[in-house]
Amino acid sequence: MGTNRWPKSLHSQAEALMGGIRAIGRKKGVVDRRFIRGLGTWTVYRRDIHSFVEFLQRAGLRDLRDVRRVSGLTRAYIASRGQALRGAGGSFQTIEREISALTKFSHALDVYAERHGGESAADIRTVLTEEKARWREELAPRSNGYTTRAYPDPDGLYAAISDPALRLQARLMGETGCRAEGVGAPARGSNPLTVANLLGMGADPVSDEAAGRILVIEKGGKQTEHYVGAATYQALADHIQEHGQLVSGYRSFLRAVETAARLTGQYAPGRGTHGLKHSFAQTRMREATEAGFSYEAAKQAVANEIAHNRMDSVDVYLRA
Repeated sequence: MGTNRWPKSLHSQAEALMGGIRAIGRKKGVVDRRFIRGLGTWTVYRRDIHSFVEFLQRAGLRDLRDVRRVSGLTRAYIASRGQALRGAGGSFQTIEREISALTKFSHALDVYAERHGGESAADIRTVLTEEKARWREELAPRSNGYTTRAYPDPDGLYAAISDPALRLQARLMGETGCRAEGVGAPARGSNPLTVANLLGMGADPVSDEAAGRILVIEKGGKQTEHYVGAATYQALADHIQEHGQLVSGYRSFLRAVETAARLTGQYAPGRGTHGLKHSFAQTRMREATEAGFSYEAAKQAVANEIAHNRMDSVDVYLRA
């Protein structure tokens, strides 16, 4: 572990380490996936990392490259943050973001070690993964007093819909983030899914797993491409082969969803079918961050999939 030109201040050390993975404005695929490309992500993560550094400083740490000690203190720090959030009625979403920031910090340590020598920060990421699982169970998904429009158990909702076609439409909404008109249940007119909407199999852009691709027409005639699980895609293809199309009246679809919501204890005024779009956004956001996307990149990916495109438009689906 070299000491040449290494800062004495822990905060300066953090700046030096994070500078090694700063790639603001660089295109995805051009730079290492461990680097931070978005200015928003950089600003949020930098603040979280310096809060962590203050904790390390109080604990008497003198060198951030002491990976073994940092790893042990990471668990203590996340535990203290989780307890503070629980006492204040905070949410898992907050600590999830902080863990994502510290994961980037661990990547910065790895990049430094690759360039100058030193220990891998893999143990820090192991601690973060374990603590994330712990606090997912112990903290509310959202802050106290906050009512999410998303369905907490969409799979249970699907299972409670007795009509196969309406059940399939609900699952398609929950897996794609489409509006009701995109799955063949428009409030006005007719917009069926037919064989022309089936685009075959491909790779999910978030998980990279095999997924079915469908083309839908939504609000304002906008055409959007979406990915669904292989089993759901096959069920859609089978339904279209047997019936020629997937279509229903919106009122019938809404009634089926709300009946299932009541049966499964998930009914809330205003959730309706659009709650499935919220469920998709929240689930997809989690999947993207767990797949290694930065917080900002995950929000942009979700925005694109729910056909809003602007990153800030996702906030209402994550918090409302």
